[in-house]
Amino acid sequence: MKFAFNEEQEMLRDMVRGALQREVGIDLVRRWSDAGDSSPFDQFLSKNGWIGIGLAEESGGQGGGLIEQTILFEEIGRCAAPSGTLLSGLAAVLAFAARAPGALDLLKPLIDGQGSAALVVPAGRAADRATHLVRQSDGKLSGTVPLVLNAPGATLLLVPVADDAGVGLWLVEARSQGVAVVPRRLIDRTRQFGDVSLHDAPATCIGHLSQTDMIEVNARMAVLLAAESLGLARRMLGMTVEYVGQRVQFGVPVGSFQAVKHAAAEALVDIEAAHAGVYYAAWALQEGEADALMHAWIAKAFATEAAVRTADRALQLHGAIGYTWEYDLQLFYKRAKLNLELFGSPRSYRERIANALSLH
Repeated sequence: MKFAFNEEQEMLRDMVRGALQREVGIDLVRRWSDAGDSSPFDQFLSKNGWIGIGLAEESGGQGGGLIEQTILFEEIGRCAAPSGTLLSGLAAVLAFAARAPGALDLLKPLIDGQGSAALVVPAGRAADRATHLVRQSDGKLSGTVPLVLNAPGATLLLVPVADDAGVGLWLVEARSQGVAVVPRRLIDRTRQFGDVSLHDAPATCIGHLSQTDMIEVNARMAVLLAAESLGLARRMLGMTVEYVGQRVQFGVPVGSFQAVKHAAAEALVDIEAAHAGVYYAAWALQEGEADALMHAWIAKAFATEAAVRTADRALQLHGAIGYTWEYDLQLFYKRAKLNLELFGSPRSYRERIANALSLH
């Protein structure tokens, strides 16, 4: 069953999509990715007030909740815009804010575009399963965390550290003594990653969370990542349908061939199923439903795999041109491939589901 937006959510989606289409063209995304600098898009987000989507107005945000954030991430996926600052920074801080009051104090300057944050966990691991890589002693942190999303250029590092009471949430100034960030280039050039090394880096504890809290924080981020993959899949299918309608073989458009129609139809079925799963999971988490975590795990596993299947079909149906650097499909293809593993692979989420259902 397709998720039904209310009138305000429909308006938000149309507004975000229109602004992105007007001001964030694929040529700009290419320029930012080639330069390894997404700050112009961060300024665009701040100018439009989108960084505050999902935060209550009385706290300086734009209102709404996780569903509204999910809409934003799907539309960002449609244009392959840089999402590192939003996902690893704002979304993480917002997810922590309900459980660690100190995190709420960080939001106002970040919403105003005064710096950016990065959640210091490895790109390939879920946030709640990456709290043991850094140790704390007398208010100083030491440890190395590889492949941290948005670490290059971030002004604040948000470091979860396991301790006897659960998980401490520590804030580190990126330019502090004892902090080193080494940029790493991955196949997805639209976002920045870096290895973070801490050696007796001064830090401030801004809150404490239980392991259950960390699981819920990770679930929120998993849903947003699934939404971004949904947007990527929609755009790739649209590009493919347009291409096969124009490319002629044996005197007719290749889109008239039955095999091509079937591949496009299979992609559409994947996308519509992912849509239902992603938005139900966002609603369930927002409303505190009992099965919310389960649906978040399903959404992350299914939507990211659906995007990869769509990417593979799109590449095949585009033929040789789909492999070229000059053609835009490669930006969406690489983004979808990386999202599959980002903050936990589908296999890791299926293991969670199996454990929760006692299937072992």
